Amino acid sequence: MVTKDNISVHIALKVLDLSKSSYYYKSNLNKESRTRELDSTLVSKLKELTNYELVYGYRKVTALFKEYNHKKVYRHMKALKMLQPKKIKKHKTTRLNVSCPIASNVRWEADLTYVFDGKRLNYLFAVIDTFDKEPIGDYYGLRCRAKEAIISLEDAVKSRFGNLNPSASTRVSLRVDQGSQYISKNFKKRAKELGIHLEYCGINCPDDKPYIESFFARYKCEEVYRNEYSSFTDAFLGWLQYKHWYKTERIHQGLRWQTIPEFKHNRGLQQIAGYLEYQKIGAVGSLSRCPLLIASDLSPLG
Repeated sequence: MVTKDNISVHIALKVLDLSKSSYYYKSNLNKESRTRELDSTLVSKLKELTNYELVYGYRKVTALFKEYNHKKVYRHMKALKMLQPKKIKKHKTTRLNVSCPIASNVRWEADLTYVFDGKRLNYLFAVIDTFDKEPIGDYYGLRCRAKEAIISLEDAVKSRFGNLNPSASTRVSLRVDQGSQYISKNFKKRAKELGIHLEYCGINCPDDKPYIESFFARYKCEEVYRNEYSSFTDAFLGWLQYKHWYKTERIHQGLRWQTIPEFKHNRGLQQIAGYLEYQKIGAVGSLSRCPLLIASDLSPLG
């Protein structure tokens, strides 16, 4: 329009509803970017930095050399890849679905914690059933390897199924964190052999396995923090006594203020009622979708 019809640029842009910047824009893709040679003296000085001087940013290096301005120092350090790294973004966490246990031997949770016996740290591996709140497998010792995690898992399988060959129709889901013991090849292999399906919690997501976290918190408050151990034997006996009391005499709010044996004795009727309520409200893996299980007398299912 401008060249052929001799229409002014101002009118042509108004007709086409374009801005002047669009008309006069010139691409820089074909132009060579301006490059400046590095100062060999400054390069040699930067390469002479050693030890902790390498952690200096470009402003501190500018103050160190004095005769160079900060822009020149920045350009040279960037070319030599000597700038300090920026803040590294944290890993994104993948949260597991919050589920409502509706029966025993459906979902277990496992974790480890440490206990100070007065001289050194002891380690406790535990596996708990999320429905009846019973600690079904454990290992207490001085090592925290995958081997000890496997022993606690095998103990849980034996206590619930009588042997290490559970029924093929039984599908147990075990939630664990991403600790080195639980992500090891040996632990994964053994869990697969035992017919246990592993679910890994997100990083820094303790709420993905709230039952085992709550169990360890109760153990610390009710046993460990109330006693001063003088040896490994003292701490180990304290764990055995607490475990026996927890499984036989302690009342649980989540079990309608019953002990675990009392709940097991009555759990048939409660399990059926809980399952029917669970089906009625259509809850699938979310506590927010099954408030009745939490607020009602069926709280052990929530």
